[in-house]
Amino acid sequence: MEQNKRRSLLKAAIAGAALGGVSLPARADVVRVGHVGLSFYEVTAHVIRWFLEKQGWNVALDSGSHSNMFPKVAKGEVDLFVAAWLPYAHADYWQEYGKDLVKVSTLFEDAQLYWAVPDYIPASQVGSVQDLTKPEVAARMVKTIRGTLPDSGLMIGSQKIFQHYDLKGSGYDLVPGPSKEWLANFNARIEAKEWFVMPLWRPQYLNRQHKLRVLQEPKAFLGGPNSAYLVASQDFWSRLDKRKKAMLARMELSLRSVTLMDYWVNVEGMTPSAAARQWIGTNPDTVGFWMAGPEEN
Repeated sequence: MEQNKRRSLLKAAIAGAALGGVSLPARADVVRVGHVGLSFYEVTAHVIRWFLEKQGWNVALDSGSHSNMFPKVAKGEVDLFVAAWLPYAHADYWQEYGKDLVKVSTLFEDAQLYWAVPDYIPASQVGSVQDLTKPEVAARMVKTIRGTLPDSGLMIGSQKIFQHYDLKGSGYDLVPGPSKEWLANFNARIEAKEWFVMPLWRPQYLNRQHKLRVLQEPKAFLGGPNSAYLVASQDFWSRLDKRKKAMLARMELSLRSVTLMDYWVNVEGMTPSAAARQWIGTNPDTVGFWMAGPEEN
């Protein structure tokens, strides 16, 4: 009875805490939370930040590319990292740095990389990557395939797709670049109702905003569904006591939640911090479960 009462009070405080609230006195040390520089990672990092601050930690955020962030967390220059996609998307990075990293919690499941086209392109004409090479399809498609940064799991796999299906032979060009250029290209092509293909992923707010169709790719060069892990450096993890480890291990979001927060940021104009607080305030059961900590015997 007393435990249920404590949990009820905790849940009732979540909404207020999300808008400000009272944290525990801040510690002198700082937890360094790193994330890849994309909006869905950033908003997830802000949820992690809020949780840590409610436990009394000072928190500093750091962002960068995949090739920048993985070695930083492995060296202990970053304490917690959002997020490692396994077993497929970040397999190469995990093979190189995984011995120095710890999987803390599964932030969300069913994270995936793929190529997609707008749904206004008939599925009977473009249902697979191989269909892009059909002369009648290639004649209509925008030939420049815009991607994200070259060190991302998405582009590493996309290069394999591009080469295996000889898309260059059909006149295509795969061009990596910053996410802003990738997004600007997407928006321009959609507005013009052009036929185009884009390397894409989920969670991603565009999947909520537009009707997109994932292309079949039998060789699975981009892998299948991934689990997105909150990862810690070995050094940071070794310094935590059993209770803190257990509390961090309880942190779990969902693909839907991250997509929604990403939508709030990119479509409704919220800051990542505000989107995280709004989600926290409307999900007291989940956040209360995190904050209640492990069961006591």
